[in-house]
Amino acid sequence: MVARSTLRHVSLEVSDIARTTWFYDRFLGELGFRRFVADANYVAFTDGDLTIWLIRDRSPRIRRRPPTGDEEVIAEHLAFHVESAERVKAIEAHLAKSELYPVFRAEEHPEFRSGYFSATWADPDQVVLEVYTVPDQPRKRRAGSRAQRKPPAKKRRRA
Repeated sequence: MVARSTLRHVSLEVSDIARTTWFYDRFLGELGFRRFVADANYVAFTDGDLTIWLIRDRSPRIRRRPPTGDEEVIAEHLAFHVESAERVKAIEAHLAKSELYPVFRAEEHPEFRSGYFSATWADPDQVVLEVYTVPDQPRKRRAGSRAQRKPPAKKRRRA
């Protein structure tokens, strides 16, 4: 049996803690995260399961360019799953009131999967953040999975 693991925290390099905190207070707040620690050099948010650390680096190792819109998929991004397309649209509308506008507006993306619906933002350091939903669809069972295996034959009792 393979042991399972769970992603519990992500740390990202940022250039300006004040600007980052302003953005993520709004963005992650809309997704149910709360800020639980802040310092001149870092800020962290949690939803109780996942913690996101944003750490100021005086000599950045990473420089990101903003999305151009020509990308089929932006390989490096964080994706937050929500329950419905209506919720994606509501998040987009609510964030717009704080002047946080998506790079890619809420829309369906059947090229990824039937019913896949998302909107995408970029933070002040061009970290790409997606809010998406996809309808529940039955999973295909793998050959040899428990549900497809025959139960063991019952042993005969000796009289």
